[in-house]
Amino acid sequence: MKIVVGGQHKRRNLIVLILIILVVLIGWIFWTNMHFTSTHLSIINDKIPKDFYGYKIAVVSDLHNHDWNGKLTEQLQKEAPDIIVITGDFVDSSHTDFGVAKKFIYEAKDIAPIYYVTGNHEAWLDNYDDLHKLLLDAGVHIMDDKCELIKKGNSNINIIGIQDPDFVERDTMGGIQGAIVETKMEPLLDKKMYNIVLCHRPELFDNYVALGADLVLAGHAHGGQIRIPFIGGLIAPNQGFFPKYTEGVYHKEKTDMVVSRGLGNSIIPVRINNTPELLIVTLGK
Repeated sequence: MKIVVGGQHKRRNLIVLILIILVVLIGWIFWTNMHFTSTHLSIINDKIPKDFYGYKIAVVSDLHNHDWNGKLTEQLQKEAPDIIVITGDFVDSSHTDFGVAKKFIYEAKDIAPIYYVTGNHEAWLDNYDDLHKLLLDAGVHIMDDKCELIKKGNSNINIIGIQDPDFVERDTMGGIQGAIVETKMEPLLDKKMYNIVLCHRPELFDNYVALGADLVLAGHAHGGQIRIPFIGGLIAPNQGFFPKYTEGVYHKEKTDMVVSRGLGNSIIPVRINNTPELLIVTLGK
């Protein structure tokens, strides 16, 4: 009988190598889901008033009730933004915890004014009115289909918030949600000013472009959940597989859209190669 010792040794080495790769992969997935990163972006536009050069906006999106145990507010303090914007899905409709939401809001509101717009998960809540009251009592600017002027020096910019279209219609066929958003947004835009639109949905980019919004801050896509090198995100709500808008800056005609990868998870509880992020957007000339 011939015993191939070398063959057994090679198989054993292969098994060990596979186990090492699996351990590293699992460790990497665990690590990328247990911390967040700060992503800094600059937006350049001639319509931005000189008084707002260097104006810093912190974008908190898709938190989904995740409790970062003070790490998020600690980072916000370090970033020292002029305003904090929450672009929807602040809570999660399947595991809502108003206690976690209240804790974050009352810590963050002492750092900078907070401007809030709803996402689809707020639209799915049975008790959204309770969340609305909690935020209102904390002094949050609730931007459901309204606009406000932000003043700095002798200049103003216009900030607009659009309530998530799921409050009106959950059917996405025929562009109905885009039409709803356009109808609500058009009277709030001031063409003479720099307009920042807070809206949860990046898939409606063409609707924002059609009305000439200057800057849109959005979330919802969770970075594509699984990010494939050189390709991008794998899947996103309302965009399906290989979504077009998942992270970073998109530009078309006169409109910039910044999409956050978000800070929490919902239906799919794990991200792969897709670290949660706090977005810091700085305005410039």
